[in-house]
Amino acid sequence: MIWGGEMKLFNIHVITCNSISDFHSKFKKRMILHTILESVKIVSLVAIIAFFMLGYIAPLTQKSLRTSFLARLEEFISTSKSTDFPVGMEEVISTTKSPDSSVKEVLHLANMIRLITENQLPETKMLRYASLIFHAARKHGVNPLEIIAIIVAESNFKETSINKETGDYGLGQINWEHWGKDFGLMPQELLDPCINIFLTCHIYRFFGKDFGKYHRGNGIQSETYLINVRSILSTLNALVEVNKVDIS
Repeated sequence: MIWGGEMKLFNIHVITCNSISDFHSKFKKRMILHTILESVKIVSLVAIIAFFMLGYIAPLTQKSLRTSFLARLEEFISTSKSTDFPVGMEEVISTTKSPDSSVKEVLHLANMIRLITENQLPETKMLRYASLIFHAARKHGVNPLEIIAIIVAESNFKETSINKETGDYGLGQINWEHWGKDFGLMPQELLDPCINIFLTCHIYRFFGKDFGKYHRGNGIQSETYLINVRSILSTLNALVEVNKVDIS
């Protein structure tokens, strides 16, 4: 027995109507509203699940990408050690009776570096930079001349160059906060030409046609940077034509 009130077994909503057609109309509206509310609930639930899944998956994906990048970098460093030129250009040419295409390409790139920097670098460094640029560019599928143009624009081939205000390091002025840190590299490691050139090619390929973002994102600075790099690249292409060099 229930004292002081009535017992309700069901939650019944009474739809008041004047006719059967009126009833159907109001019932249909109720069903549409119910369907919409249920859909909103489902979408909200899916969004919440996706949010938590991304929070879990994103770090794993980032870790996987970082591991993959570091493995490729280690492989590149190992390969680059065996392709260094400890002597000057003339010695390389004289000691290599029939140099293969890769050696010729490296020598051509070294010559481009010599011309664009007005012969300000030692030959051993020019050859080392040329070798690193050739192999890193080929690994990332980018044009080595474009990498030379970026390095000229960024540091003019000063490997110890550091911009303390922005945190950019080395030949390609790699930003440690945005790139080096994410890959677990220390700031001073970015001064290593091998690591720096590899990252320069990686970042250049990442931005693709929007490579103006390599410098400072969007805006006037980006446009000015693009004009500067393209001007340097035009000079390099002119030097290639003058010296009858074919570099792909």
